[in-house]
Amino acid sequence: MVLMKSDWGRVLLPAAVLAAVALGTSRAQAQEGRAGIPAGPAELSLEEALGLAREYNPDFRVQESQVRTADLQVRAARGDLLPSASLSNSYGYQASGERRVGSVALGTQPDYYSSSYNLSVSLSMNGTSLLRPGQARAQARAAEARVDGAAVGLRAQVTDAYLSVLQADAQVRQAETALERIQLGVLQAQAQVQVGVGTPLDIRRAEVQEGQAEVQLVQSRNQAMATRLALARLLGVSLPGDVRLVTEFELFDPALDLDGLLAGAMESNPVLRASRLSAEATEVGIRQARTQYLPNVSLSAGVSGSIFQAGTLSPLVAQELSSQAGRYEGCLQDNRIRDLLGDAPRNCAALDPGDPAVEAAIREGIRDRNSGFPFGYRRQPLSMSLSFSLPIFTGFSRRVAVEEARVVASNAREQVRAEELRLRSEVGTAVRFVETARRTVELQERIRTTATEELRMAQERFRLGLASSLEVADAQANLSQAERDEINALYDFHKSMAALESLVGGPLR
Repeated sequence: MVLMKSDWGRVLLPAAVLAAVALGTSRAQAQEGRAGIPAGPAELSLEEALGLAREYNPDFRVQESQVRTADLQVRAARGDLLPSASLSNSYGYQASGERRVGSVALGTQPDYYSSSYNLSVSLSMNGTSLLRPGQARAQARAAEARVDGAAVGLRAQVTDAYLSVLQADAQVRQAETALERIQLGVLQAQAQVQVGVGTPLDIRRAEVQEGQAEVQLVQSRNQAMATRLALARLLGVSLPGDVRLVTEFELFDPALDLDGLLAGAMESNPVLRASRLSAEATEVGIRQARTQYLPNVSLSAGVSGSIFQAGTLSPLVAQELSSQAGRYEGCLQDNRIRDLLGDAPRNCAALDPGDPAVEAAIREGIRDRNSGFPFGYRRQPLSMSLSFSLPIFTGFSRRVAVEEARVVASNAREQVRAEELRLRSEVGTAVRFVETARRTVELQERIRTTATEELRMAQERFRLGLASSLEVADAQANLSQAERDEINALYDFHKSMAALESLVGGPLR
C-alpha cells in the first residue's frame, strides 16, 4: 500500500498522541516513586492485586485503624475495674521572715526547705463501669465486622477495576483487529480501481473507515491506560504503564439458587453482621443507663511523708534558748516553793541557758533534728476510707438517659431490619443481573458470528462487482460494533458476579 501525505498524517498523529501519553505516564510514575508510593510488579494477578490493596489502600487502612481503637477501648473498659494508683512528690522553699496567722504574729522564722510525698490507691465502682467491658467488646466485634465489610467491598472494587483493565485491553485488541481488516479493505478497493471495477469513491470510503478505526484504536489505548491508573490508585501503588494482568476469567454457566444465596447473605454479609453487633451494643447501653439508680462504691488508701529543714539554725536556737529560759525560771520558782515546804530542791543547773554546755547541747539537738532533706521523710500513718453514695433525686436526668438509650436501641434494630430488606432486594437484583448478563453474552456471540458472515459476504460481492463499497463499510461497522458489544457483555457478566459475591460475602466461582 502506498501512503500519501494525508495518509502519513493519519498514521503519525495517533502515534504522537500515544507517545505523549506514555511519556506523561512515565513521568507520573517517576514522581510517584519519588513521593514514596510503593511500586507494583510488571505482572499482576488478581490475588496479588487484592493483597496490595489490603496493604496499601489508604481508605482501607483507615478502616483497619478502627479495630485497634476498639481494642484499646476494651482494655480501657477493663482497666476501669482495676484500682488506680498515684504517686506525687513535691519540693518547696520558704524565705525567712515574720510569720503570721491572721492577726497573730508567730515571730521571725528561718528559711525552710521542704519535701513531701503521697502514695494513694483508689477504686470506684458502679453499674456503668461493670457493664462497660461487655459493651466495649460488642463494639469491638462490630468494628471488626465493619472492617470485614470494607475488605469485601475493597475486593469487589479491585476485582471490578481489574476486569475493567482486561476489558480495555480486549477493546484495544479488537480495535487493532478492526484496523487490520479495514486496511485490507483499502487495499482491496485500490485493487478494484486498478482493474476498472471500482471507483475512487470506494477508496475514499475505505480510507474514511481506516481513519475512524485509527481514532477508535487511539481512544481504546487511552482508555486502557486510564483503567490502569485507576487500578493503581485503588491498590495504593504505582503500576508500570505496560503492566500485564495474568489472571484469566473464563465464561461459565452459574448455578444460582436465590434462596440459598439469601440465606448465605443473611449469615455472612459483613455489613449486616456489623449492624447486628452494633444493635447488641445498644442493648448493653440500656442496662448501663439503668445502673444510674444503683449506688456508687469508692475505696481509697494512702500513705504520705514530709520533711522540713531550716536553712539557718540561729533563729531556732534563739527560740529554743528562750523556751529553755522559761523552763529554767520555772524550775527556780519550783525550788522556792519546795524550800517553803521543806522539800529537797531540784537540780536547775542543767536547765540554765546561760551555761555554755546547756547552750551547746541545745544547738547540737537542733542540728540533729534539722536534717534529712530532701529524702529523709517522716512517714504519716496509713489512712483508708470506704464510702457509699446512693443518688436519691437527680431531676429527671436518669429517666431521660434510659429513654434515650431505648430510642438508640430501637433505631439500631430498625437499622438491622432495613439492612436485611436492602440485602434481600440487592441479592435478588444481582442474581437477575448475572442471569441477564450471561444470556446477553450468548446473544452477542451469535450477533458477532452473524456480523462476521455478513462482512464476508459483502466483501465477496464487492470483489465480484455485485455490491458497492458502502455495503462493505456498513458490514465492517456492524462487525466492529458487535465485537465491542460482545466484549462488554462478557466483562459485564464477570463484574455482576463480583457484585453478587460482595453481597453474599464469599466467592461463588
